Amino acid sequence: MNAAVVLVDRLFPGIAETVLGQPTSWVARQTLSLVLLGAMRGANASIGEWLLAYAQTEQPGRRQWANLLLGMLGFASGIWYLLHLTEPGDRTPFLFMVEDTPLKIAAVAIYSAFYSWCGVMLLRFELRAKFYNALLFVSVLPLTAINVTFSRDALVASMVARAASQGRSFPVEKAEVYARASLYYAVVLIAIMLTLLYFCRERPAVERPLEGAPGGHA
Repeated sequence: MNAAVVLVDRLFPGIAETVLGQPTSWVARQTLSLVLLGAMRGANASIGEWLLAYAQTEQPGRRQWANLLLGMLGFASGIWYLLHLTEPGDRTPFLFMVEDTPLKIAAVAIYSAFYSWCGVMLLRFELRAKFYNALLFVSVLPLTAINVTFSRDALVASMVARAASQGRSFPVEKAEVYARASLYYAVVLIAIMLTLLYFCRERPAVERPLEGAPGGHA
């Protein structure tokens, strides 16, 4: 809920200034998040209950840890990428694109949404969740290779700029080392993720009635 509030505030800052007469403060965002969360609970609506509905109905003893771990990481990572996208002047390269053009923003937003969607599929034990998550994990390798090969200078500059925006000093030499090691890091990370994905499960197909069939949604 708080991520949604921050996204709207960053993407449409004029709304807060029009209503409040000033930019939204951290306290105001947290207060609004709590109010919206209370309203959802009052209406008996919960995203968490929807995400974990299948896991809660399963018999005890079934393996769930891999789905819950990777699913939560994917769901949260997609939200984090969306929040990161709204930070001005980041200039992190993505598919040969460095400048924050509408095309780059749209591409990163779609990729971030796909990240969260794959996490949702694992949390809900959906059919073909393992296939789509495998595609997602493998896609990290070519994306990293493109950045290192064709946009190394922009990648290094984005690391230095991100540290500076947080009040930290990050030498260019250190950023160069990180850029060179990023491809090896991606390979190790993908191997770990695919190993964890092997232990994930999917609900049986017979538990998903077709639309229009008895017990399904017309």
